[in-house]
Amino acid sequence: MKKFLLAAVFLVSTFISFAQDNSTAVCGTKLALTQEKEAGKIKMKLPANISEEDVNNYASYYEKMFTVDFNNATHEIVYNMVVNDANNRRVILRFLSANQIQNVIVEGRVYPANDFYEAFLK
Repeated sequence: MKKFLLAAVFLVSTFISFAQDNSTAVCGTKLALTQEKEAGKIKMKLPANISEEDVNNYASYYEKMFTVDFNNATHEIVYNMVVNDANNRRVILRFLSANQIQNVIVEGRVYPANDFYEAFLK
């Protein structure tokens, strides 16, 4: 019985550690995203495990499409589109993927990265 209890505790703790999702970014409201898309300045909050060094390193590959302003204290990023079109906004998905971000939350709803692009950046 003791081994069973120990195994159950181990499984529960393992599940909880995997359930903590560090692969999700957060955006504002749908209205704010629409306005940001039109202005070419898209904002989102990245997970706490993303470092400023990673952001700057990965962003350097996409400088022809967008530049980034990253606030390390709040983990908020602003994508400043060089040319504000759907193709260049699609490259934001590459940046997110490079940072191991798979989902984006908008108004409490979780969107897989591709669905986020289709709904808000296209």
